[in-house]
Amino acid sequence: MKAASTDYVKEYELLRTSLSKIPVIDRCDHLRDKKEGFLAYIVFKDASTVNLDVTVLSRAFPSIITEIVNRQKHENLNFENRYSIIMAPYISAESAKQCERLGIGYLDMSGNCRLQILSIYVNDQGHPNKFAEKRTAKTIFDPSSKVSSLILREIMRDVTHRWKLSFLADTLQCSIGQVSKVKDYLCEQLWAQMSSHGLQILKPQEIMRAWSEAYEQKSALFEVLECHTLLPIPEFEDIVRQIHVDSGIDCHLTGFSGGVRYAPVVRYSKVHLLVRERELNAFLDTAACKQVSSGGNVQIHVISSEEMLHDARSIKDQHIASPVQVYLDCMRLKGRGEEMAEAILKKEIGK
Repeated sequence: MKAASTDYVKEYELLRTSLSKIPVIDRCDHLRDKKEGFLAYIVFKDASTVNLDVTVLSRAFPSIITEIVNRQKHENLNFENRYSIIMAPYISAESAKQCERLGIGYLDMSGNCRLQILSIYVNDQGHPNKFAEKRTAKTIFDPSSKVSSLILREIMRDVTHRWKLSFLADTLQCSIGQVSKVKDYLCEQLWAQMSSHGLQILKPQEIMRAWSEAYEQKSALFEVLECHTLLPIPEFEDIVRQIHVDSGIDCHLTGFSGGVRYAPVVRYSKVHLLVRERELNAFLDTAACKQVSSGGNVQIHVISSEEMLHDARSIKDQHIASPVQVYLDCMRLKGRGEEMAEAILKKEIGK
């Protein structure tokens, strides 16, 4: 077959090759290019046809996908019996869900696809992004992106509030550009929307779950010490409280220990703490616990920057990490930890 005259040769050839594997399809022919993609049609063995409206994107955000579908509803292409398809180097899980919600297909250059054309259904998932940058890319959820993390923590402190970008920049002492970066990403994923009243969170659960996935992947960035105490857990936690009173060392309960203060839904036998790196030795000299290689019942999460203590609380004279931080730490614990995290998400964050 002669190659189609198109600026989207790779995309068209991928689509044509993918469809040619389906026994009931005879061929897929290119019709013409459009501004962002091309028009094509498939011919079935019984000579029936379906027109394809293919939009090619360099990055397929859910918000862009929604915009494209809304725009297509008002286009007059004289293109009946149309099935819309999004193509991109990679379609994320969130973008894939949005395509499915909107009733359109997608096919990416990494091998993922979902096409539902008449009685044909093709679904192939789980392929990694072949076009991810080789360098370590920072996202707003990356724990090493400290300013973005701080902005997110402030926004998630009250998801019912409409946040002015200038207020966030002034309050957190960061640039308006850094705040806009976080805003843009949240809006691109359709997790938030921006209006004249400010940034409004729409889907706090999706934000926190995506954040927890990134947090777990980057957990190696943090030093975690395993320690053991001979004291009963409540007595040791009381000593932690007293250490802060006597010495001013900031030692905040997190994980199960912090979680039960927000949502007492599980029993636990291990204390989880946040301690500043510069205060670690002083804490260990004072606390009734010793570092061990395994089998500890005290886990100390050593932090080197302040944003992880943002919005920390005091509950019954005990210093507790914020609901956001406790959620992230509980999600890493799996099992009952995830149960605890979901209870905190429902009761304290997504309320």
